[in-house]
Formats: sequence, C-alpha cells, structure tokens
Amino acid sequence: MNFFKKIFSSNKETTNQNKSGEEQSGIKEIFTDAYFAKRYTEINIDNEKNIVEGCFKMIESYYLDNKIERNVENPINHPANLDQIVENGMGFHMYCKAFDQEDSQITFMLAYAFAEFLIKNNNFKFYKDSEPEFPMRSMTLKLDINGAVLSLYPFEYALKVLNNESRFESLYDKIKTQTLNMPNMKDDFMNNLRENK
Repeated sequence: MNFFKKIFSSNKETTNQNKSGEEQSGIKEIFTDAYFAKRYTEINIDNEKNIVEGCFKMIESYYLDNKIERNVENPINHPANLDQIVENGMGFHMYCKAFDQEDSQITFMLAYAFAEFLIKNNNFKFYKDSEPEFPMRSMTLKLDINGAVLSLYPFEYALKVLNNESRFESLYDKIKTQTLNMPNMKDDFMNNLRENK
C-alpha cells in the first residue's frame, strides 16, 4: 500500500478561482457523444449482484465479528458505515487480510460497495473506461446533470480511504455540494448560440 500512497501524494486537486477569490470547479474535458460511446461501456450494477452481495456479506461479518453497531442502520454501504469499518475495531483492511484477501480485493470491495450506494441513491451510472488516464481509473462513476458530467473513480478513492488520506463521507458531502453548483450546459450552449447570431 505504500506504493499507492506515493502515487496519491503527488496528485493534487486543482481548482479555479473566480475574481473574488472563491474556489469554483472548472470544465476539464468536453466529449462528443460518439467519443463517449467508444470509450465508455456502461455496467449495470444489477447484473453484478453476486459481487455486490459478496461485498455486503464481508462488511456485515466485520460488524458482527467486531461487535460494532452501524452508524447508519440501512443501507449497510452508506458512506458513514464504510468509514466506520475502516476506522473502528481492528480495521477492515486487517480483518480481510486475516481471510487471505489481497490489497486489491479489499480495495475493490469498498469501491464496489460505495459505487452501488451512489448508483442506487444518487443516480450515478457505472462505466468501464477503455482509455483510463491511470490504471486505477478503469472503473468510473458518472452523473449527468443537464449536460455537465461529474466523474468519480471509486477504486482510486477507496484506496485513499484505506490509506487514511480521505473519508467516504467527505467525498459524499462534496458530491452533494457539486451537484447543486453544476452548470446547466444545455442552457449555456443555447444562450451562447443566441448571443452569437
């Protein structure tokens, strides 16, 4: 895991600032529909039922074996619960290691559990990326709001949580804030067309 820690410590988030010095998110990329369809393949989480249930069973057994009450009763994969299993008791990583789980499997379980939560509760869509920028970004979540798309990388983020560099609840709070502040690309595009006639 130290190798991954080095990777993440060199990646810094960048934000734009407006004239008053407030942080605001900027547009990173613009894709055509054809390019998007070529690069991303949607994964239906309902077709991954066995994987999701396996993740949930491992999380459930962690609570039972460590005699810990969940922060949030349902769903089990709520961000507050995922943070709790990483931080409380012996720690989810050490627990899974006792069952001979590899680091990648442990990270994958947390990533899939978090992804399922965002898909079911926040209308994200799950994609496989055929041209990922980094190896841990081959799995991505996207939320399209009026043409502006919010992208997340659950595997990469789960690794940050396991390395105690972030928390699932922190990301979930950022998502809720970002979705309220996302530009309406469809309206902006139409307004630009009218102005440039």
